[in-house]
Parts: sequence; C-alpha cells; structure tokens
Amino acid sequence: MQKNTRQETYKIVKTCPPKRQGELNFSINSGVFTCSECKKEFEKPWLLKRHSKVHHISNQMATNTVLDKPEQAELIVENTIPDANAFDYLSDEDDSSSIRDEEDNIVDEENDIVDNFFDIEMNSNPVFNAFSDMFSSAAAADEVSMTDNDSEIPEEVFGTIGAINDPTSCYPFCNLQTMILFAFIDGDNDMISQLMLKKILLAMNLIIKIQQETPIERTFKLSRFDALLNYQARKKFKMPVFSSQRISVPGSNGNAFAHINLPSDHLRFLMANPKKSKLISSMPNHTPNQSICLEQGKKWRTHHLFQQSMHTVNGIDIWFGNIVYLKTNNCSICFLVELFHMANKNIFARGYLVRAILIVCYDVEVAVADLRVEQISHVDTTPVERDHYYSISSSLTRLSPAHDFLLFGVHPMKKSMPLSVLPSNVDRDAVFYKVRIVSIILFTDDTSGNHSKQYNPFESWLMRCTALPFKDRNSIANIQFLSTIPKKDGANDKKYVLVVAPILWIETDMSCHLELCGLLGLATTFPCRRCYIELRCAKDFVKDLSYFCECHERQTREHYVLANSSPGRDTEISNALKIGMNMPANKISFRDHSTGHLLELQSFDPEKNTLVEILHTILLGVAKYMVIDLVKVVLKNDIATIARLLEFLTDYTRSTGLSRKFTRNLRHSGSFLGRDFKVLLQILSVILITEFSGNHELDLVISCFVELGQLCSLVVVRQVTSDFDNYIIRVDNAVKHLIRALFDYNKGTKNELHKAYCTKLKVHYLTHLKEDIIRFGPALNYETEKGEQFNKHICEHLFYTNCQNTSRNVCLKLAKQVALQHFNSSGNREKSGTGIESSRELKDNNDTGDIEDDAVQNNSFGAFVFKDDPISHPRIGLVSGSVVKFPSIVPHTDNDRNNNYAKAVMTGEHSDVANMNLVCKLDLHIFRNLFYIVNLSKFGSYWFIFNNILFDE
Repeated sequence: MQKNTRQETYKIVKTCPPKRQGELNFSINSGVFTCSECKKEFEKPWLLKRHSKVHHISNQMATNTVLDKPEQAELIVENTIPDANAFDYLSDEDDSSSIRDEEDNIVDEENDIVDNFFDIEMNSNPVFNAFSDMFSSAAAADEVSMTDNDSEIPEEVFGTIGAINDPTSCYPFCNLQTMILFAFIDGDNDMISQLMLKKILLAMNLIIKIQQETPIERTFKLSRFDALLNYQARKKFKMPVFSSQRISVPGSNGNAFAHINLPSDHLRFLMANPKKSKLISSMPNHTPNQSICLEQGKKWRTHHLFQQSMHTVNGIDIWFGNIVYLKTNNCSICFLVELFHMANKNIFARGYLVRAILIVCYDVEVAVADLRVEQISHVDTTPVERDHYYSISSSLTRLSPAHDFLLFGVHPMKKSMPLSVLPSNVDRDAVFYKVRIVSIILFTDDTSGNHSKQYNPFESWLMRCTALPFKDRNSIANIQFLSTIPKKDGANDKKYVLVVAPILWIETDMSCHLELCGLLGLATTFPCRRCYIELRCAKDFVKDLSYFCECHERQTREHYVLANSSPGRDTEISNALKIGMNMPANKISFRDHSTGHLLELQSFDPEKNTLVEILHTILLGVAKYMVIDLVKVVLKNDIATIARLLEFLTDYTRSTGLSRKFTRNLRHSGSFLGRDFKVLLQILSVILITEFSGNHELDLVISCFVELGQLCSLVVVRQVTSDFDNYIIRVDNAVKHLIRALFDYNKGTKNELHKAYCTKLKVHYLTHLKEDIIRFGPALNYETEKGEQFNKHICEHLFYTNCQNTSRNVCLKLAKQVALQHFNSSGNREKSGTGIESSRELKDNNDTGDIEDDAVQNNSFGAFVFKDDPISHPRIGLVSGSVVKFPSIVPHTDNDRNNNYAKAVMTGEHSDVANMNLVCKLDLHIFRNLFYIVNLSKFGSYWFIFNNILFDE
C-alpha cells in the first residue's frame, strides 16, 4: 500500500461575528463549517465548498484575499463543481478525495495569519490563563503547604467568566467547561492517568447531578481541600476513622519507626459491617471425605483455638460446659456441651451424655457424642457439685480431667459483659459476650518502591479472612493491608504484625518462609523447613530414588523452640539427624533471627503453617526448570524442532477449552511469569506426546512433562466434593511419579548441560504437599498469586510518596480506603450510584474448568448433565449450534494412562443444548486418527474425568 505523504493543512473558517471590539473568533478544523454569505452550516468542508460554488459563485473572488482586519478574514474557494445536485450526499462513496486534493493545494498568501490568531487568542483569553495558572500554582503549593483557602477560586476569575460567558468566547474550545478541563489536564507538566481522569469526570457528573437535584432552600457546597485530605484529624467529622499505629521496630542500625494497620482494627470494622460479619466467622466442618472449604481442614477441625465454644439456640446462649436438657421423654438424660461444629450443612453440639443414677448422682460417659442443636431444650441452671459427678466407661470412676475442666473450669473466651451496658435488673455473672472466631491468613512478600524492583526494597504484609468463600476471599475488596516497611534499615516487624490469633497459615515465597522460620538460606546443607534432608548440587552427591521420595526426620515445633531459646542458636537438639548424637541448632541451619517471637503464638507452627505454595514451587520451580531444559538443553541446536513446536503452540490458540491463550516465545522462557506457565503446562505435554514421540533424548523429558501435567491438573482445583481420601492418594502418587521421571531423566541423559533436578529444594517440597492438603484443603487455597497482584497497588502508592515516611503515608491512604469502603458497604449504599467500588479486580489465571453463567460457547467441549436429571453421570459433549453432540470415550489403555490422556470418538447421539447443563469445561482440541484427544493436563480435568466418567480407574 502506498504511503500517504500529504500533510493536513489547517484552514481558517469564518465564525460568528465578534460582539466586542478587538475580540477575535476563529475555529481550526471545526466540526461545523458555516457559509460566510448565507450563514448555512455544514458538517463537512467539501459540502461547504460545493454549496459555495453552486449558490454564491458570482460573489466569490478568484483568489484568496487578506483583509485589513484579521477578524474579518475569510477563506475564499474557487468554483470547480458545476452542479451540487449531481452528487448523492448520503452515499458512502463519493468524489471527496478529489475535493480534498484541491483543499490541500489551497494555501493562504499570508501564512502568518494562523500564527497571529494563536498568539492573539491564547494571550487574550483571561479565563484559560487564569485557570491554567491556578492549577499550576495549586500543584506548586503542594511542595510547601496547602490550606483551605488555596482551593478557593479567585473572585476576578468569576468576574471574567461572567463577562465572556457566551459560546463565541471560547474558541478554539467548544465551550467554557471544555476549556477549563483542558487547562486542568494540559495546562502544566503534572501527569494524570486515563483511569484517574475517568474517575474525575465521573465524580464531576455526579456532583452536577446532585447540584441540579438540590432544593433551592438547601445550600449546595463542595468540601474544602483540607476537609477531604485530612478529615481524620477533624473533631466534628462523623465518618469512621481507621487509625494507623506508630511502632518502634528494633533493627541492626538501631530502632526504626514504622506504621501498621492492626489486624484487630480491621476485624473491628469487618464485624461492624452487618453484611460481612456473617461471612468472616465460621465453625469447624466435620463432613467426611470431602474438602470444599477451609473449615474442613485438619487444623480447623482439631486446633483448640478454632473450636466454637458457644452457640445461640432459640435465643439462648449455650456455652462450653453447660448441661442441657434434650427434647425427649426421658428426663434422666442430659448432655454436657464441649463445642459446636457443622456437618452436612447442619449444626451439631459435641459433648458427653449425662445420666442421672440417683437424685444427686450423675455419670458422664467417656465416649464423645454429637447431637443436632435442634434437639436442645434448655440449659440446666442448677449449681454443679464435684462430688455428685462421675466418669463412666466400663466402670464408675472419679471425673476425668476433660470432664472436670468442662464442669468446673473457665473457658478463656467466656467474658462477662460490663455493668455499664447491662440493665440494672440483670445478673452480671449470667450474661457474657457472644463469641465469634474469625480466623485469618497472613501474606508477606518483598516489593519495591521504584520501577526497577532492584533497589528501595520494602516488606509488605496483607491479611485475609479465611471463612470467606474462595471467590470472595481472593477478591481485592477482601484483602486487608497491614503494613509496608523499608528493609534498608534492617528492621523486622513480625513481632508486631502477628498480634491476632488464630492464624490459619502464613503464605509467602520460599525465601520469606525460611526467614520466618529463622533458618539459613537455600544453599545450606539442610534447607528444608519441614525435615532434616541433606540436599547438595555437587556431582559427588549420589543418592538412590527412595532417598528423594521417603520421609525424613521431622523438624518439629519443639526443635524450633529449643533453637530459639538461646541467642546464638547453640542449644543442642537431640538425635535430630538420626545419628545417635546431639547437634547444636546453628549446625543444622538454624540462625539467630527476630522472628522467634512467632513461636509465642499458640496457633503458629513453623513446620505445619508454612505451606508448600504451588506458584513458586511448581510453576516457577519445577515447570521453569523443565521448560528451560527443553529449549536450551535438549533442543538447543535443533531449530527445526523448535519451529514445529512453536507452530503447534500457535495452533492451540484456536482451542475453545482454555480461557487464556499462550502467545509467548519459548526462547524467552527464562522471563516467563507464573500465568505463562499456567497456560503452557496445560497444552505442552499433550503436544509433545502426540507430535514429538520417538526420540530417546526427547522421550526422557516428555515423560517429565506428562507427570508434571498430571500433578498440576490434580492440585489446581478449588474443591473436592467427594472421595477426598482417594484424591490424597492420587496427589501423593503423582508427586512420586514426577520425582521418578526426573530421576530417570538425570540417569538417562548424556547431555553435559543437563542439571540434576532431584536435588532441588522445590522438588523436595512436593513430598510435603500431601500433608498440607490434608491439613488445609486443596493447594489452590494457599496460592500466593493474589497477594503478588495486590503488591502492584502497594507499589503504585510507594511511587507517589516523597520517600520520607513511606510506611505512614501508605498506611494512612489504605486506612482511609478501608473506612470509606466500610461506610459504603455497611448498608444499601453500594447501590446508590456513588461509583465507589474497586476499579481493578485481581485477575484469576487458574483455568480450573469452573463454570460461569456465560461459559457455553459454540464449538466448545465440556461435561454436561441433563437439566431434568441433575444427579446423572456427566457426559462429554460438543456444542454445535443449538445441539450438543456426545462423543464416547474408548477403553482406556495402558499407553493412554501413561501419557495422561484419553481418546473419544464421535457418536450419533445428541440433545438440544437447552436441555443440558454444563458442569465442567474440557479440552479436546487435538484430533488424531479419527479420535479426539481428551487433554487430562488441563487444570481440573484429570480429577473430574476419573472421578465422574472413567470409573474403571
């Protein structure tokens, strides 16, 4: 295509005559073109030319003329079109190109007219100059100080506006308000983003609408600058204030000062919100053989700090240690309450049956019993005497310690309400505060105060409430900011941030986990924070396969407490390495670190609460190792194979089974992010196994990708609705198969560039993944991607601070945001049209196959069930127009099983799409030898297929 080298020429079109002497009106490329003779307006310049040449040909001059007065200047055009009626003005195709060529050849004889117009107009518009100067001075005042009076508009500006407030006084702007906005945006060197400009325009429109609807008798007034920026310091302001706390943090260079938003203050705001208070607290869930929420994890079900000690039944508070009567005909049977929990969507009281043997003699059964709270009638208020109660199993004995504490002990959460809030006729000792247990998750990571991310480091802390559903828990609106502290002073704030229990876990990357546990770095001899395994990358470090798969001596909480008991970490730990002798803590990777204060929290165990996080362990660990090995080791000089592989990856972008597409170049795999590996791992193994099998060296690495794809498909699931025990077994087997494949690759390859991956710490951590899933549920619940994304917002705040007191400035800004969001969401204000909401939600890059409302797409595969029979077994279907075609899975062979895919062949069965419900999205993009290849490496597909369709497995 020939490049158009013509330059657009600006022409002066006559406008309405000026109303005052010396005033100049003009328009540059105006959207309306007015005839100078009859004042008729046209939308296009060539339409005006046609009109002039036809209707005013006798009055026009042959050439352009420069008149004596600039305000009387007009553009005279020649007549070259004989008949304007010969053209279709509504046609999309016309001869305007020839007319525009003529326009380009029309040049003013006095080229300085336009320059003079600019000089006169811009210098003589007092409104533009006043507002431009006002915006510039307001920005400059920020360097010193700004009071309320600085936001006032000078009176002379209003006088000028009133003098020239007419449509002809604002050229080249269409109106006065547009001129003010241009002065605000481009009047000085201050930058403003498109997002912020949209928010400003939205706020202005809302304010204008409110002003128009304000009754005449009421005063409409905007808040002053200081009232907006420093409202928290004003006594009469009624908006809730979230106060950041200033603390002194000990560091290597002396004490440093930092600011934090305490978790307790966040919980105070959340509990005061009637909508969120019901969601952030929950009791343990004992539904067997499933994991659909964090309450079903082992820690939540067993740790004493997570147990619900009271529950309100029919308006009556039932407490730990209460004896209650049941709704039965047998009055001799009561129930001693220990705690409350859920199971199968019902609430149960757990405790012990109490039977009346004699009038003043009761036996308490040793066996634990559960009963639904609906069976409770009322509380027995009779005083309890120790001599009247006995424990009974096979024989009658004295009260066991558990029964004795229930009957006569005082629960630490049972607090009496003060007299100031109780009526005078109420017994103070009989009324207690209601108890809500709100478990939290803490996230910490390193971030940076500049774009290079190499200097000006900070450490950020975030908090989330664990009882929220998965989607809400990962929403940016429910991630609470705690603190960000510069690391250059050697300060460490762990002692002060972790002040609220119970903590379910602390999630972060591997290096921060080692720092929290008080261990040496990754290069130490015993780098694991869970067990004492020796891992070295030296060539003489040779171990068999069982060494990398078996369990090693545990690094228990007691070991951490012993190591923390002395400043030099020289306390001896007995037989930690199974060598029959004691070892000083500093010889087995423990180091002196201030995070030892974490051990004071009963809910935190360094061994069990620092989880195996799949983003850094699998995606940015094993997956990154293998992709780089494939591209830069195995296929280093094989340009043809890499080109073929890129072609298949490009072809896979047409797949409808994945929500995201892989568009990166494999040669840049060293700079891939976690989201890139998430897409690549779902498609790479099935491409390699179907298109590149047969090469010995390549087959070794293909088997690693196959096992890695199966493991990722298993762990990247939100919940396991049934057969949870079998799910745990499959995850454990997938980890062992992956380690075996890596071990075989290390033994079988002859490439000198290859590195042994079995000795990598991230590979070893996979052996502990099963423990975390049992304790906390599926691994997707503790992925750190959302916290990493939130760091982007923290960095943006850091960029716009003066780097003098960053901790205070960021805490103050986000504390104000919490207070405003609380006020906006407490009632029905979120629907009032204020526009106060999160503008940038965190991105979900996990293609787990979960179904959204608009997920059904044409030519896409999925698992369907009939609407009239929702409990039927799902069937694989292809959406084709208005029908769903059903392929049938062929018998699963050993080769299919080893390659982690299944085969399906199309049948003649089909059903109307309106009769079907989509329950899971699947990927069957590859079609080979009359078979559709069911890609079981797609996240969530492996467990769904084998649990719902391939029952023979």
